[in-house]
Amino acid sequence: MLAIDATFSIVPDLVLVSITKPSDSSFDSGGNSLEQQQQQKSKHQPETLTIKSSQNFDTGKLVRVTKTMNSLHKGDLDLDECLASLYEIIEAPATCGPFEICFSFAAIGFSATLCMFEGSWFDGLLAAALGLMVALLFLISMSFPVYGPVFEISACIMVGIVDRLSHDYVCFSKVAVSSILILLPGYGMTMAVMEISAHQVTTGAIRLIYAVIYAFMLAYGLQIGSSVYMAIDPDVQDEGTCSGPISPWFYLLLFPVMAISIGLAYGSSRHQWPSQIACAGIGFCVLYFLGKVISDAQILSTIASFAMGLYANFALKLTGDPPLAPLCVGITLLVPGSIGVRDAFSLLHQNDLTQGLYPIHMLRISLGISVGLYGSAMIVYPTGKLRSLYISL
Repeated sequence: MLAIDATFSIVPDLVLVSITKPSDSSFDSGGNSLEQQQQQKSKHQPETLTIKSSQNFDTGKLVRVTKTMNSLHKGDLDLDECLASLYEIIEAPATCGPFEICFSFAAIGFSATLCMFEGSWFDGLLAAALGLMVALLFLISMSFPVYGPVFEISACIMVGIVDRLSHDYVCFSKVAVSSILILLPGYGMTMAVMEISAHQVTTGAIRLIYAVIYAFMLAYGLQIGSSVYMAIDPDVQDEGTCSGPISPWFYLLLFPVMAISIGLAYGSSRHQWPSQIACAGIGFCVLYFLGKVISDAQILSTIASFAMGLYANFALKLTGDPPLAPLCVGITLLVPGSIGVRDAFSLLHQNDLTQGLYPIHMLRISLGISVGLYGSAMIVYPTGKLRSLYISL
């Protein structure tokens, strides 16, 4: 192997790389003994690099990088072939382009409203339109970095205004949350809890604080948009017009669309879709059927994540695809972040001090998911994965 002594820390928007290299400086033998002892102890000088990175996912490229890394680790590729493969991956275009992003955001809003929030067909159509609007704003933020810091709040404000404007036809909370489903910090909070559990306190704490504040930002944008319209029309109903849910039999058609759309938002390639649909389907079935018996969201999320983790790790044994690809979709469907956004919206909308416990609620759900994933990995790999390097989360 390369025998490089380095550590890597990934925080929102940044990658910190610390490389330890041999010291090239020669020490003066005429110095005092204390200085000589200190210089002899520091035989290596660390060099820290701060790399600006985007928070966007490209699961297709991540899987290719993981397979290349594992091939080098096993000796199937030499260093030159590995570097050539990495350069090819870097120069390749994004797995999902602007058209796929627009389709995924709109399809997520439509299918999630119907499958996850028991909305009506009108709710789903409006959520699809708002999801498309959020996708266009997202593409603008990617092209114009100056707009990036206000993208989430401005998108939520526009969603809140349009949603309130359609109060005679749709249910506000169902459409608002599903329209920004892919922006919710559930996946990031789960990773933060897992990093803290693995004693990576620095990066885990940064991710955790970021996820909680991010959820408040989304809720703040929804509340501002709602308040703007309610200032114009004070007589509008708080929840709008909430119709009954569609038949659960439609879930058989809508659920694969939702799973593929979330995969597209994460930059997944076509050959990853079947595995992502299967993983997300396992989690959704556990939530749907056990939810009729168990009301505790923490227990449900633990059991669902355990089942998804078993599938993802067994799929690694059979297909060689890293668990990251199916789990990113499955965990997003568990949506601990959506619970946080709805609680945060209630906190900003009502004078109820009990809603201040919403970050604790988010942490409980994320802890349940983390426990389920760790438990599944322990069962499939009780002694660890030998002679392999795979990105799991």
